Amino acid sequence: MKSEISPGNSGNLKQGARRKMSDVATANFLVEEIGARRHVGDMFHAACRELRARFPHRDDPENQWTERRLRGWWNNESRVVKHFQMVELFETAEALREARDAHAEYKAKTAALRQMAQLRAETVARTVAER
Repeated sequence: MKSEISPGNSGNLKQGARRKMSDVATANFLVEEIGARRHVGDMFHAACRELRARFPHRDDPENQWTERRLRGWWNNESRVVKHFQMVELFETAEALREARDAHAEYKAKTAALRQMAQLRAETVARTVAER
């Protein structure tokens, strides 16, 4: 049985139906995570607002976050994602994911506390009614 990869053709790996994920595809995924998967216009607006708040680049207007830059990636009008942009996208997506997880945990805890309080109130009401 002969392997498809030999030292002579090691650079020509067969991808089959799968394709390598590009920087733009990764950036689009992160923008979608930051924008919370809403309607496209709202997603860009929310993502841009969040990125500007975290990374304003006031001294460097050329590298400021704009909706146009995000739309350029989304519509495949731009193939360039700079390293600092990818880092900022990733850091923002991770921070928001952690915040969403913490909020979900908080909601679950408060729901459990609310349920315990309701059970306690029902128990007290039953004991008062039995007297």
